[in-house]
Amino acid sequence: MSDPYTTLGVSSASSDEEIRQAYRALARRWHPDRFPEGPERMWAEQKMIEINVAYRDALQHVASDAAAPEDAQFADVRRLIEIGQLSAARQALMRIAVRTAEWNYLFGAVLLRLGELEKAVLYFGIAARQRPESAQYRTAFRSAEAMQNQKRSPISRIGHAIRSRLRAAK
Repeated sequence: MSDPYTTLGVSSASSDEEIRQAYRALARRWHPDRFPEGPERMWAEQKMIEINVAYRDALQHVASDAAAPEDAQFADVRRLIEIGQLSAARQALMRIAVRTAEWNYLFGAVLLRLGELEKAVLYFGIAARQRPESAQYRTAFRSAEAMQNQKRSPISRIGHAIRSRLRAAK
């Protein structure tokens, strides 16, 4: 794996604020939503995963004990989702700086419940790729993808199936 500071374009002596600024600039530039469906978007997803991992690692080096416990924050978000407070859950997620697999999974869950199926599939997919060993993330991704496929016309489904097979063949 490459050096997180090199990936983010900052020095190892950078403050957490400088790291956050670099992360945000890269996230704006490489966010998959900015790219059309296809190989460019898949490449952007991989780039975002690399950026997210680098960001997490750099922040852990800078201030491992200064960060709020994310597990408690994620538990709060899960409770908000369970009681249907989707806007509050989304806002709580946006306050969490590091975009881990759990963050992407929970954000996908919020989007799915808000009816934003296409974006939910994207975030579930990122979570599943960040932590491929997680059956929960893979199941959520496959379920959301199946829901998305049901909404598509037969011709669109054929094109999607071909793209999926091409991705799998790589």
